[in-house]
Amino acid sequence: MSKALENGIAVLEFISGKRACTVTEIANAMGINKSTVSRIIKTFIQKDMVEINRMSGMYSVGPAILQMSNNYYKGRNILGHIKSIMEVLCRQVEESVHLCALSNDGAVIVEQAESSSRLVVNAKIGNREPLHASSVGKCLLAFADNSERELMLANITYETYTPKTITTENKLLEELEKIRENGYSIDDNELTLDIRCVAVPVIDSRKKCLYSLGVSGANSHMTKEKMEFIIKKMTAAVRPLMETL
Repeated sequence: MSKALENGIAVLEFISGKRACTVTEIANAMGINKSTVSRIIKTFIQKDMVEINRMSGMYSVGPAILQMSNNYYKGRNILGHIKSIMEVLCRQVEESVHLCALSNDGAVIVEQAESSSRLVVNAKIGNREPLHASSVGKCLLAFADNSERELMLANITYETYTPKTITTENKLLEELEKIRENGYSIDDNELTLDIRCVAVPVIDSRKKCLYSLGVSGANSHMTKEKMEFIIKKMTAAVRPLMETL
């Protein structure tokens, strides 16, 4: 095994054994200089294998570990419970359902339930959705703590995906206020043309938004009436779940 690869694996193992840690902690514990540790972590962050808390500057394992082993999340009881809810919801609305969590200023898909319908929108676990242009991203942003939201807003580059993508902070802030008032978010062809998405937050007893639950479908499926139906089903599905968190 090459030394660089060995160091990379060792760093990832160290981070996975901690709730959160700094570059200095890793370097001191492993006897590697801080510049080497920083380079290794930068690569892991680019792949969402490590995530940074921008408030504390500390690092922890990221959700892209799911791409190598779904056990990272499925080992947690809460994810197993949510998956069963997603599967029921998927059958009810006849569209694919996905669960997202914040990671490195993006919404990363950590679980999904795929519809058996022929014309559906499926997303891969580990895929990243932009915060300003996706329903799941806007939902996570809207229901984040104020200080966390401010940090994430400062890092949004407002990449344009379609003519309907939100491209300014003022417009996004207006949208986030509407999302908090309504209790759900909508992506109306903002990330991909001809695709509409809706999302609701999954909030724990401490009022922290842990995940956003989303449903995506083609415009031909996602009519106004269909989306209203889906939102009702999603809200009803997560309400008893949130009471247990």
